[in-house]
Amino acid sequence: MSTASLPTEIPRDPSPYTVSRPRQVAQHDLATSNDYYSQTGQTDPDIIPSMNTRPHNDFWTPVSGQKKDADTVDHKHMLVSPGLAEAERYSGEWHVKTPGYESTGVKLKRYLQKMMYWITGQRYKADYYDNKQLLAQKEVLAANVYREVVSSESDDHFNGAYKVGYSMKEAGSSSGEDEHCIASRHLQGYDNGHRLVQKPSDSSSPVLCTRFHKTHNPVVNLVVRRFLLGDEDYLKLDNYMFAPDAGGGTRQRLVNIDFGMSFYNRCKLPSKCTLEQFHHKMMSPSIKHRGQYRGRHTIHTVIQGMKRNGENIDALMKGALGMIAKMSDEKLKGLVGHVHHPQARSALLQILKFKRDQAAAIVEPASHPWPEEPGRWTLSALVGRVRPT
Repeated sequence: MSTASLPTEIPRDPSPYTVSRPRQVAQHDLATSNDYYSQTGQTDPDIIPSMNTRPHNDFWTPVSGQKKDADTVDHKHMLVSPGLAEAERYSGEWHVKTPGYESTGVKLKRYLQKMMYWITGQRYKADYYDNKQLLAQKEVLAANVYREVVSSESDDHFNGAYKVGYSMKEAGSSSGEDEHCIASRHLQGYDNGHRLVQKPSDSSSPVLCTRFHKTHNPVVNLVVRRFLLGDEDYLKLDNYMFAPDAGGGTRQRLVNIDFGMSFYNRCKLPSKCTLEQFHHKMMSPSIKHRGQYRGRHTIHTVIQGMKRNGENIDALMKGALGMIAKMSDEKLKGLVGHVHHPQARSALLQILKFKRDQAAAIVEPASHPWPEEPGRWTLSALVGRVRPT
């Protein structure tokens, strides 16, 4: 790839972790940038939405003194290397998730799950983990769709603190495979969601927090996570974080984190679903989840505590649906535009539009017809499988 093929200014669509003005690639060593892009299959920085314009280990610097946190996913606290142009834009500490070690037990479990889904005709779920790059980019997309739904221009705290991006790490092992990383800005002052209750593993333990921000609350987060993004781990308290609301008082802000199993479930609703039916669906765990979380606190426990405290759960659910219904085609297209796989990008856009239209039909059934379900090949494309020609 010649130097001339990489323009000095590369226009990028605005996103939560890019600026709206053209990005100044000329601030970097062009030879280094060109070599990096050509080695990693990028003909320009927009094709693979990686935060790093140079090799991963040059771009990121580990925070000193951190404990090793590795399992199937390796978590590291990182800073953008001082001296790079991106260091200011991506300032502060980031949590960078890279693929970790898959034990024999984990590999066996996933193999048995794959076989089960094949046998039951759910090939989409069987193939969910196959495309690692697409898996990482869907996680980043889910986080940024969530961010777009719940953010507002006046919410400087959330807009500044909540940032998620994709970062590619070149092949450095004998497997010769690139690694696909998710970088999330450290949420300063937030506690893990399991601290919302005194003893998360004891269903008789009291819920400690039941008053929340009007937007950043368990009900809105559940609706976005389970309904819009089809996330499998919507009940898990560890997938939420909370902090005292900046407005003072006893209210808390709750945010979603870790969308590693987004777009896994369809969250199928009855045709012409009413708000009452929607409420029932959101608060009814699947048979699998009833067994998985038996005797433990979940996000449902916290919502039930809010209801006992006088919160109008129906109004909060309707508000969440209203926020989803406002998402424009243009905004959704811009959000999915960073997904590299073209068929998956198209399918994700179709799914998000479908969910948006369902939300509008539930909130205003007289004005919005019930949308038609996407076909099975849309689900197949979500994991990178292409319709035969």
